[in-house]
Amino acid sequence: MTIIAARVSALADTVALPDPGPLSAGEARFAVEHFALTANNVTYAVHGEDFAYWRFFPAPEGLGIVPVWGFARVTESLADGISVGQRFFGYWPLGATAVLTPVQVSANPSNSGFTDGAAHRAGLPPFYNRYNPASAEWGDEALQCLFRPLYATSFLIDCLMASRPVDTLLLSSASSKTALGVAQAARGRQQVVGLTSPGNRDFCVNTGYYDQVLAYDDIAQVAGETIAFVDFSGHGGVRADVHGLLGSRLKESHIVGDTHWQSPNAGDLPGPVPQLFFAPTVAQERVAEWGPAGFEQRLGAAWGRFAATLGWLRIERVTGEAAVARAWSDLVAGRIDPAAGIIASL
Repeated sequence: MTIIAARVSALADTVALPDPGPLSAGEARFAVEHFALTANNVTYAVHGEDFAYWRFFPAPEGLGIVPVWGFARVTESLADGISVGQRFFGYWPLGATAVLTPVQVSANPSNSGFTDGAAHRAGLPPFYNRYNPASAEWGDEALQCLFRPLYATSFLIDCLMASRPVDTLLLSSASSKTALGVAQAARGRQQVVGLTSPGNRDFCVNTGYYDQVLAYDDIAQVAGETIAFVDFSGHGGVRADVHGLLGSRLKESHIVGDTHWQSPNAGDLPGPVPQLFFAPTVAQERVAEWGPAGFEQRLGAAWGRFAATLGWLRIERVTGEAAVARAWSDLVAGRIDPAAGIIASL
């Protein structure tokens, strides 16, 4: 079994780390069965330091263990309430095994989730620290790995955008899975325009989620009189062009991701000041407004509508250390087909 770490100075390069040692009291060992690799994982790595994503699974100096979403099975337990054979969905290290410190274990046998109480995760967002029992409620496990956390972000962005006084949403990296979720949810309420590379334009058009799909060189052609820009790319040049070319029509600018993380960042920009979108904060606001049950009901209903449209998705499975490391490098370099959903296991 292996854990794969990325070099912080060169994210596409990976190093195999040894498995965790013997368990201490209160810990449990998990075999990570399968997980998704998406542009979201690249964002975690790019912001490993400033958003503390490297803190979830500490690594030796100069390395970072990329967090991934997937399913794992308990193989050994010294933790109360956690039994060998139980399966959980949650936030795992990119690898084949993980050691967690389960606390706040639910007493409900049908919903025996837990929180990782490891000291190094204290103060990190609860959304990432919670592990839920494996369930078919969200459908196929491959779809859950790919979309369950991403679609929650799409849903929260859409909740925010639904309240904004704009007639058009402009989404960069329109082929990214989080952007696709926003586009599908918002279409019909606001005009949705996607920005993408020429090679991904036909894919975005064929999803049916966008009212208009443009290449990055055609930003001036964006329709709409009042526009909110949601930036999934993190590309400084694209952001500068949007702000410069759309002028007074641009009313809001939100930064979500970094799919083009190697590009230089833009300096001072005309128009609205870009606002960083942080999903856990918006989630807390919506839970306070709707209550936990109301939030889950709305999220589940929105997911069901999106899942019914995923005929374009092609699941691709990669297995073994070499294949998973290669898939990670391709993802960092932007070489993954947007129609592919990568499900990995070691």
